[in-house]
Amino acid sequence: MKLLLKPKQNIFIWIFLLSNTLTQTYGQLNIGDPGVIFDSSKYDSRYPQMKEWEKAGVRGGIPFLKDIRIVKTLTNGADSDAINKAINDASKQSGLVAVLLKNGTYNINKRVSMKSNVSLIGESRTGVKCIIRMNNSSAFSFYKVSKSGIYTLTIEGSWGKPKYDWNYSLGANDELRGNDNISVKFNDSQDCWLDKVNIINSAKDPVRVPANHITLRDLKVDGAHKKAGGAQGYFFIQGAYNLITGCEVTHLRHISLQGSKVEYNVVYDNNFRQEVSFHSGDNGNNLIENNRITLPFDMPNSKADTPNAVYNNSREPNYYAIMGPWSTQHQNSKKPNFIYKNRCLEENHNNMTPWSDPNLLYKGPRQVKPSNPATNFPPLQANQSPKGGTLYPVVLEGNNTCDNLRNVIASQDVYLQSGTRFNSGELRVESRKRVSYLQFTVPAVTENVTSTKLKLTVSTDGGNGLIEIFKGNSDNWTEGNLSNSNKPSEGAKIGSLNTTYRAGQSYQWELSGITPGETVSLIIKQTGGNDVSFSSKEGIDSPELVFELECEDKQIAKGFKNNLDVKSIPVVKVYPNPAKDFITISDVIPGESIIIYDILGKVLIKQVSKNKKGYLDVSLLKPGLYVISVANKSNEQFIKE
Repeated sequence: MKLLLKPKQNIFIWIFLLSNTLTQTYGQLNIGDPGVIFDSSKYDSRYPQMKEWEKAGVRGGIPFLKDIRIVKTLTNGADSDAINKAINDASKQSGLVAVLLKNGTYNINKRVSMKSNVSLIGESRTGVKCIIRMNNSSAFSFYKVSKSGIYTLTIEGSWGKPKYDWNYSLGANDELRGNDNISVKFNDSQDCWLDKVNIINSAKDPVRVPANHITLRDLKVDGAHKKAGGAQGYFFIQGAYNLITGCEVTHLRHISLQGSKVEYNVVYDNNFRQEVSFHSGDNGNNLIENNRITLPFDMPNSKADTPNAVYNNSREPNYYAIMGPWSTQHQNSKKPNFIYKNRCLEENHNNMTPWSDPNLLYKGPRQVKPSNPATNFPPLQANQSPKGGTLYPVVLEGNNTCDNLRNVIASQDVYLQSGTRFNSGELRVESRKRVSYLQFTVPAVTENVTSTKLKLTVSTDGGNGLIEIFKGNSDNWTEGNLSNSNKPSEGAKIGSLNTTYRAGQSYQWELSGITPGETVSLIIKQTGGNDVSFSSKEGIDSPELVFELECEDKQIAKGFKNNLDVKSIPVVKVYPNPAKDFITISDVIPGESIIIYDILGKVLIKQVSKNKKGYLDVSLLKPGLYVISVANKSNEQFIKE
């Protein structure tokens, strides 16, 4: 992706993909970063809470990686004892420091206790797997600490995928009796964070936050084995001034803001396939703004004796996109909470879209266990909506397409096999047998887009062959009703890719004929080769439309990191990695430029190679994470010890 910067002259900068490794979008602040500011011209004196919401999350922002020294490195096979020792050793050093986990599998067999000023950094989000093998306590515990966090790794329960996707008020929803493990818990801590972390197949809660000023950013949370009574299966906010942004959450019991200490939390710009609940007794003044909240069609809308049975709408549970207390045993919020500019879709309630008028501000909950939960957050009059069009006027380096356009996740995805519909965590394609269908709503403003691509990630079953993308002729279908009779027919072919598809890898199809503002159906067909299974939005990696931009006047694209396809670009190797004094870069053509950048894109070293192995002195670099760029090749990262 080429981005144009123009104060006095045109400068071209590449935003680097590290091929599923640790990255940051250079030059563009993201929500929760240091230096983020708010637009005072959008303050509305009727809502003094705006000043408090600005304080949510880590005070001063999640530290940039360039400001953290990596002082310890662990490799594949290390267990909790080794991680705890490395954290303890690191805590004896001054400043913000980190323990690096190289790609591999780590055995979490007892609590990992985080320390103030010490972070864990995974080499890559999917390459570092911390497998939980304990039945109680918290796998990762932040207890009375500050300035501590976890970046770019996967935390996964060892118990496999939960049997039940949702809570059906069955005793069987407590799938791991005697196992009360919480994947990550922040307890009596402040100014701590999770950033770019997957939390998969938890036992009890994936995240529990009885703490203040915590930032949970860019998390992918999927699945909990315990979704029965007694506060099981929660994405659980129990403190104040916490920031939840950029997260994808699904297959839990609740996203819950609950308890008397819960106030001034900000839930902003997330993709939830799960309801948001003000469960019981929060203090109010929490903000839910600019989120996509979808309740899947198979989520209960009444109590069923067995999953997917015919529902009885007069009985419980009955999930709505945003909920207040639904039991007379619960307490209502002390003060109202604020709901604004969210896009809510209740597939489990005939595709209703409550609380989704962008011109209206909603407040509530109004009462405990209302007769009609859909009215529990009533709208205010239109003239009472915020004058600046937001209650969270965050400023991210400007206000044009480059700042506001983001990748779009599929709103519907399903596949047909011989006419039978399958709506699960997978999208399968197989020549003359299985066809997948996607639906996207394309942003209306795309003037700086240079290309649009479809990104799919292979889940469990790799394959090969030609996979073509066709534009469907209608969007009059959902993943809950698609059949041979209402499926869209094929229009123009708008993309194709013929390659080998490997499990865990992402692939992109460059698309033509995508119109701004349209709702588009895409048909995915395979011609020849071995069948392939891609992850659906119910799985770990949702299908996405990826927009590549060319921007001006210091507008650095937001939200497109980790999406540039480099599989066809020659790969360079850097060794040793981590390095001390010198590094060698393989397969370099004489005369090619070799450049080393810090994590913010500042050029630190530049030289021209003289042979096929670039040789650089890095002894003067400070310990930390760096990016090395070689002309016409993929970029790579290395660690300086």
